[in-house]
Formats: sequence, C-alpha cells, structure tokens
Amino acid sequence: MSKVAAQAGGSTAGGEGQDSEKRRQILDGAREVFRAKGYEGASMDAIAKAAGVSKGTLYVYFTNKDELFERLITDEKQELAAALDAFQPTTESFHDNLRAFAISFNDLLTGENHMSSIRMVVGAVDKFPAVGAMFFRAGAERGTTRLTEVFGQAVADGRLKPCDPAVAAHHFIALCTSEVMKKALFGAELRPSPEEARRIVDNGLDVFMSYYSRD
Repeated sequence: MSKVAAQAGGSTAGGEGQDSEKRRQILDGAREVFRAKGYEGASMDAIAKAAGVSKGTLYVYFTNKDELFERLITDEKQELAAALDAFQPTTESFHDNLRAFAISFNDLLTGENHMSSIRMVVGAVDKFPAVGAMFFRAGAERGTTRLTEVFGQAVADGRLKPCDPAVAAHHFIALCTSEVMKKALFGAELRPSPEEARRIVDNGLDVFMSYYSRD
C-alpha cells in the first residue's frame, strides 16, 4: 500500500501537481472504472482509457493502482471533512442549528460519490484493510470527534444537560443520519426523498433533545 494517505504528494508528479486539472481528470476516470468494476476488476489500462490519457501519463501521476485507489478515497472524504470542520452552532436555537446540520450532512453522506466510495471500500477492505481504517477515521470517527467538541461546549454553556459528549455524539449520528445513509447505500430506489430525510432527522432530533436538552 502506498503512503499517500499519510503524506500527500507521494506520487512522482510532485507537490505542485496535486490539484492539477490532469490529476483531477485521472481521478474522475478512476472513479468511473472503480464504480463499474470494483477494485479487483479495475486495471490501469481501463483507467487510462476512461480518463482520456496515455498509460505513460497515468504513471507520471500515480505509481500503481493501489496509490490511485487510496488517493481517490482520500479526496472523496475532503468535502465531508470540510463540512464537519465548518459546523459551528450560532447563538440561535440549538435545536435548529442541529437540524440544519443534520439535513445538510445527510445530503453529503448520501451523495453518489460518497456512496460509491463506501461500496468501493467495502469491496476492497479484505485485501486492503488499511483503506477501510483510513476511510472510517476520515469520516465516521472525524464526525464523532467534531460533534463531541460541539456537545462538550453545549454542556458547558447550558444548552445540553450534563452528559458524556462523546456518547451524545454517537446517539445524534445514529438517530439523525444512520437510517438515511443505510437506505441510500443500497441504491437510488431506497434513498429517502428530501421530505422523508427531513422527517427522519426531525424524529431523531426530537428523541435526542428530549433526553439531552435542558429545556
């Protein structure tokens, strides 16, 4: 397994090429192939063809399929990470802050790119368990950590009753996002409509606030 997850820019293209248009073109082609064929079925030849580049150009940016797959998974988590890091409750209703966050976060979680990434990781995790661990740390674990910080502050300022903020974070995620994400994972036909997703969030948030809120 490459070290790209630990050190961005591990390929031969050099640091300044990380966000180049050509690199993005290759990653888009790789995503298409990995979605269609899975990790085992994907080849560098097929990826080069889908990306519209020569195989030689492909190897300038990525030394092998392992590195390319790992970089694709890492990139897919960046949007989620940015949403988590940006979440900062305002002085308005804490309930409304959490509701808006859960709805927007569910939209990101159930986006086709993220769903396809989960399917790709699950398909490859037996061969590359490190990718599964990296995906979990960048997504679920990071989400819990961020919410633990938010809930810890909410306990301190009286918006939530005294509790273990890490446990509260796990409960919030389970109540407001798990059902939406699980349904979307198994295909577009099961993905909740926006109205159903909001209903799930509202029901979960009602349970969460009835237990954790000071009001």
